[in-house]
Amino acid sequence: MKGTLQGQNEIVVHASAERIWEILEDSESNLPRVLPMVKTCEIQSGGRERIGAVRTCDVDFGGKTGKTVERCIESVAHRKLAHRIEDDSFGFSRRLSDFWFSFSLEPAGAGTTLVRVETHYDPRGLVGRLMSALMAKRQFGKVRESALENLKRLAESGATAAA
Repeated sequence: MKGTLQGQNEIVVHASAERIWEILEDSESNLPRVLPMVKTCEIQSGGRERIGAVRTCDVDFGGKTGKTVERCIESVAHRKLAHRIEDDSFGFSRRLSDFWFSFSLEPAGAGTTLVRVETHYDPRGLVGRLMSALMAKRQFGKVRESALENLKRLAESGATAAA
């Protein structure tokens, strides 16, 4: 996969990789709980994450509403889930090329898992470089941090799909 690593965050979750995977794999139900900026998520392939599956998300990013279209580019059960941003109404896909992100799960023994979230992209042109330096890296860092905290809370609470 192309795209330069622009940032990563990790957290230890007191839950198995299988439990965390259960949450991540059911994006339609759980993505808005992991990433509260995502208001709805619909997967075209029947609701579960699979390589090639396309999901469309309604998003509120800093008070601006819009959509993202994301394709699952890697899905290794209980280990890694990655998505490429194919289109969005925020302008990221016009200013950032090879834009993708991933969740990686590493069992850490005794029912704990190290979860890592990475953001990858290459800025396009001067505007893309400025956007990355002045806003994107910081904002995506906050998003990764929030996603990890929410995923930890969900996994450790034993909660499943949204009620």
